[in-house]
Amino acid sequence: MRVLSASGRKRIAAAQRKRWAALKKSKAEAQAPKRKLTAAARKRIGDAARQRWAAVRKAAVKKTKPLAKVEPAQKAVTAAS
Repeated sequence: MRVLSASGRKRIAAAQRKRWAALKKSKAEAQAPKRKLTAAARKRIGDAARQRWAAVRKAAVKKTKPLAKVEPAQKAVTAAS
């Protein structure tokens, strides 16, 4: 087992912190600034989404057929069958 002196550990730790700082700085510089949507763009996207969902709901209503109303006299006949 190797034994390091306290001063040796401090030098190694300081060197590692320096490497981490350099790495963190290079990552921060390389990162592109975040792009933000304008309020108008968000409104257009929301309006388009609402329009698409309205079309989906309209198509779903067209696909479902309304159930035929069964008269009480017919209920007794169908239940007996």
